[in-house]
Amino acid sequence: MDDGHIQVLTGYRVQHNGARGPYKGGVRYHQNADIEEVRALASLMTWKTALVDLPFGGAKGGVQVDPRLLSNSELNRLTRRYTQSIDHLIAPNSDIPAPDLGTNAQTMAWIMDAYGQLHGHSPAIVTGKPVEMGGGPLGERPQPAGELRTYSRKPPKTCH
Repeated sequence: MDDGHIQVLTGYRVQHNGARGPYKGGVRYHQNADIEEVRALASLMTWKTALVDLPFGGAKGGVQVDPRLLSNSELNRLTRRYTQSIDHLIAPNSDIPAPDLGTNAQTMAWIMDAYGQLHGHSPAIVTGKPVEMGGGPLGERPQPAGELRTYSRKPPKTCH
């Protein structure tokens, strides 16, 4: 930590189902993140991508930490260490992390950089990175406090 003491944190990356394509799912930093929650959310990602017919499987990651209590440099070091711990699981064509609760575009930039130091420059390793690093405009949106979005497909018109 910034003050010199060592804090041991627990982190996870769960890959639920990759039958439809590369695993895809967010990384969350939250004090209540645990293996049961991350497993459930990875499963939910499998269903979400399937329901909207996206060619991705479901995954989720998490670190049990309250990010509000960490400095920017502590978050940077945490993210880089987490990336080193999961780098054997993630890759642009196999598992693509994204921002989730307690993480943001900056977190994704740190993941991209840490992964790039191990495997070479790979902008496709994450989604939700800053626009100037190859991300899309939605990657930098502020995290909603509570949001529900619904999408529906209109049924095709039939001729009678």
